[in-house]
Amino acid sequence: GTIHPLIPNMAFVGYIESVSNLHTAEIRCKWLSRLADNYFKLPSVGQMLEQTQKEMGIMRKTTRFYKRSCISTFSINHTDEICEEMGWKSWRKNNWLAEAFSPYCSQDYQEQKHID
Repeated sequence: GTIHPLIPNMAFVGYIESVSNLHTAEIRCKWLSRLADNYFKLPSVGQMLEQTQKEMGIMRKTTRFYKRSCISTFSINHTDEICEEMGWKSWRKNNWLAEAFSPYCSQDYQEQKHID
């Protein structure tokens, strides 16, 4: 959602419409910064297009934009993928109980959450 597969030298970052994923724009900015600093490389155009089609299929089934009414948890998975690409832990809490039952907040995405 940040880099279009066919326009790899242009990024889109900004407002995301949902109360369930308010931190997404900030995480995308951090991801874009790390990409610009060569911490990781983009996948091939084919892989990005395939992933985009997969994500669109999921969104068609789960979001109100495709005539469904539910809260999408897709942004949680997307944020986990972004964190892993940056070398961060995708688990943001200190234990599995908190991970399973506590809401995520901005402090959960601090940079010290790196994978060792």
